Amino acid sequence: VTLDPGAMGMFGPSGAGGWWPLWLWTASLVLVTGQETKLNFGHEMLSEFGLAKEYTNLNHGSYGATPLAVLERQQEMTRLTEANPDRFFRYEVYDLLAAARRAMAEYVGARVEDLVFVMNASEGINAVLKSLLGLGRDADHGSSKRVLCLDLAYGMVKEALGFLQDTRGVAITEVSTDELFPVAAAADFESRLMAKVKSALEEASAARRPIDVCIFSHITSMPAVILPVELLSKACRSYGAKSVIDGAHALGNVPLDLASIGADAYVSNGHKWFYSPKGTAFLWVSPRLQGSTEPYTNGHIYPLITSNEGKGETPYTKLFSYEGTKDYSGWLAFPAAKAWRLKYGDAEIIRYMHTLAMQGGQVLARAWGTQLLAPAELHAAMVNVELPTSNCTRAAELSHELLTQFHTWVPTVEKSGKCWTRVSAQVYTELSDFEYLAGAVLELLS
Repeated sequence: VTLDPGAMGMFGPSGAGGWWPLWLWTASLVLVTGQETKLNFGHEMLSEFGLAKEYTNLNHGSYGATPLAVLERQQEMTRLTEANPDRFFRYEVYDLLAAARRAMAEYVGARVEDLVFVMNASEGINAVLKSLLGLGRDADHGSSKRVLCLDLAYGMVKEALGFLQDTRGVAITEVSTDELFPVAAAADFESRLMAKVKSALEEASAARRPIDVCIFSHITSMPAVILPVELLSKACRSYGAKSVIDGAHALGNVPLDLASIGADAYVSNGHKWFYSPKGTAFLWVSPRLQGSTEPYTNGHIYPLITSNEGKGETPYTKLFSYEGTKDYSGWLAFPAAKAWRLKYGDAEIIRYMHTLAMQGGQVLARAWGTQLLAPAELHAAMVNVELPTSNCTRAAELSHELLTQFHTWVPTVEKSGKCWTRVSAQVYTELSDFEYLAGAVLELLS
């Protein structure tokens, strides 16, 4: 469909108290209500994506893959930007962002005024941690601020904490999880993990060095397991600590209801599992911690770039709406990604990916004579399988060899004295892809 913004008039109703370009509003109706052919999950779905024919993508978890229909919407937004930059950046972009934020807020069970966009989860986590811990020392007591995390925290989260430790004197308590893996039963893992976290919180409190901020992954990266974030947030609150959740792998991978988690801040990527373009993520912050500008307030959450030139429902949303000239097209394609998911069924997508991950993991474990890291309850669309080697240095070399010789790629990690790989299932993969990986690894190790 080709629509001429000039011919159609500039603005139409957004349906939620705002106004946005009529041509986009009309195109959105076409996208959502149009009768489109639905393909079957598996290799038939590859025609919806831009992946190279020779590439078997078993690492969707790192960078995602965006449907061609969503990329086309992003390109439409780019063309709108370039057609009249003054009109776009000065007037149109804020209503468009508000519409995209509404779409995402509805999907994750949040108020739109509590949700803003960031480029990726790492940016969001840096904004949160540097806002909450940036001064390093408590102004009232003169003691170091303290943060608690797991050894499973994502590498860039640890880097942000290391920066704050070196430059601001922040003290880090890291809880080890090596003895918890491999996991036989999900309930046992949960109870043992909670016992370790509560013990660390209690020890810090008893020493009169209470934890100020806890940060946990919703789904850890390497290895990939689902954590009980509701229980973890509740435990931290009971000791007076703020709870921050790194949900980089959660959006589109597991059902999300932010209100039920009970965290103080939550960040998640769209480009990994929600099918939005690269560099699209959201940050949710509880109202009591949202940054204001009259005055700027220590201990509240602000963007990494300070600018008050944007527009928003609140000072917090205004601060995150404009950080200088940048490409907004990815965020503005969020509604198209949501519509694409709804076309195929949100629950159906999640169910297919999880089922395939577990079946594929079993295929790999049988072929290699090894085991899965954890039971199905702790896996979403990424499954961790022990590699058929005890030499984890050799295991780390497999990733590049798989790329150059077999046109696929999977990450490896050493955990609890064993070598593991993380394999991603997606709507465009099938069981035969896991069988292909099984044979490729055996050939390389032989």
